[in-house]
Amino acid sequence: MTTTTTTTTWVTRYYAAWDRADVDQITEWFTDDVVLEDVPTGHIATGSEQARAFVEHAIAMTPGTTYEVVNSMVTTDAFATEWIMQPAGLRGSSIGTIRDGKIATNRDYWNAASSNVT
Repeated sequence: MTTTTTTTTWVTRYYAAWDRADVDQITEWFTDDVVLEDVPTGHIATGSEQARAFVEHAIAMTPGTTYEVVNSMVTTDAFATEWIMQPAGLRGSSIGTIRDGKIATNRDYWNAASSNVT
């Protein structure tokens, strides 16, 4: 596995779009047939329209949220990112695949018990 500053730069830019709640920029990172899965809730979104609705809902549910990227590993076809959602302090990870420089699959794993969320 090769991880370089160049390959992890997109992770920083992707999470910066989440920090700004910029739905257009977030969804620009997805392939047309993307599959997003929020494992703890069992929610799955497939394709561009469902992914956009997924992102819009996530932003509406957590206004003002930012992401602190703790660690990230990226290859040409996969990624794993550990993050902390602030201000709640919710810790989680995103694991997925990359195709043609875009996110093809993304599975989020998080545990609200380890956060400040009540």
